[in-house]
Amino acid sequence: MKMDKTLIFGFPVFTTQISKSLYERKKIISAIEQNFKINNQRNKWDNQSVMHHSYNDWSNPTYKKVDFSTLLPIYKKVIQEIIDQMSFSKPIQYTFQIVNYTCLGSSNYMASHDHPGCDFSAVHYLQFDKVNHSPTLFENSSPHVNYMLTLRPDLLATLAPNHNVNSWAYRDWKLDSDEDDFCLVPGVMRHCIESQQSKKKNRITVVINVDIKKQDA
Repeated sequence: MKMDKTLIFGFPVFTTQISKSLYERKKIISAIEQNFKINNQRNKWDNQSVMHHSYNDWSNPTYKKVDFSTLLPIYKKVIQEIIDQMSFSKPIQYTFQIVNYTCLGSSNYMASHDHPGCDFSAVHYLQFDKVNHSPTLFENSSPHVNYMLTLRPDLLATLAPNHNVNSWAYRDWKLDSDEDDFCLVPGVMRHCIESQQSKKKNRITVVINVDIKKQDA
């Protein structure tokens, strides 16, 4: 499995492709789409986002339970490969959990947030049309971005906007994402989902949190 590693705002970002043939993709998408039809604004998380998602609402009997069992071993393998590329001073163990799925139709969006309750978070672009859907928008939390345009306008005008190494100079940044991409970032990395334009296909993702602990003696 090819694993790409890059830096966005100085944060490590790991991405890879998951093969559609390895899990019950149609079954998972069908269950999520059925739930979306029941209520396209299922949101027990905040009062800002306009979208359908399952966070804080997994046990609601109104909605069909989504069976992610075929994805779990794939996520375990991918996360292990990412862990193997990290450097630790002591032996570690990790746990991961599917904490949410999102389903966004036309004009739906998700407010800015991070995942402070975990070490890393990941998104799997389960159904994604890169022409009509927008990938996760990462937000630069460094204070210097507030004055870059005023004090260093020539620098911003000349930096290539499609090279991740230049992301430090911008307020926000998008990865060039494809359907079935798996992207893992530090949990403190702030991000949002912009308003979607597609009226024909919903943007569907699975969200995973990863925790790292020192290995038990």
